Amino acid sequence: AAVIRVIPYTAIQFASYEFYKDFFRDVQPKALTSIISGSCAGLTAVACTYPLDTVRARMALQLETGAATAYRGVGDALFTITKEEGITALYRGIFATMLGVTPYAGLKFGTYEIMKKSMREWLHVDEKDLPAWMRVAAGSAAGLFALTFVYPFDVVRRRYQTHKGGARYPSVFAALTTILREEGISRGLYRGLSLNYIKTLPNVAIYMSLYDLIKLHAFSASQ
Repeated sequence: AAVIRVIPYTAIQFASYEFYKDFFRDVQPKALTSIISGSCAGLTAVACTYPLDTVRARMALQLETGAATAYRGVGDALFTITKEEGITALYRGIFATMLGVTPYAGLKFGTYEIMKKSMREWLHVDEKDLPAWMRVAAGSAAGLFALTFVYPFDVVRRRYQTHKGGARYPSVFAALTTILREEGISRGLYRGLSLNYIKTLPNVAIYMSLYDLIKLHAFSASQ
């Protein structure tokens, strides 16, 4: 389920990022172009793939807890959730996700471009000559900064997605304040952050730098 979701999500995010970057090309400073384009790309990817994210969360919960409802696959999960809870259940928590992904994607792309620019100026090299390991380092830093900033929204998103029945919290703000009040910061809003660092940082570092290198290679090949 995770693979089925991440492939279209990543493809849509990068494709739309290039579209938005061209659309906002006149925005100054250039770092702001990357931040705005990244935010819009994240929103576009979420809007297109959110039902798959809900299914991924439900199936992960099923494996972890042995929940009574047994989904036989992604298709069965989509059908069962829609039949038993309505199609809106597939989009439960999307507002919290969009609140989180807007700054996350914006900061991720923006920080990555800023880090690369600083490294190029430090080494006095062009974009194409920037070493691969520096791109990886820039991706790691971008992922670290963005994830830390928006992680509480990710906690809220998971709770919305895995809760059956009516909405668990009346609003995203209510969810954040309730979790903070009842569970605190480290055991509530930032619970599981260290594990997400281990999973997310190498992931972001690899796909950001890999996409960068593929784009450069494709561009040079077309010349």
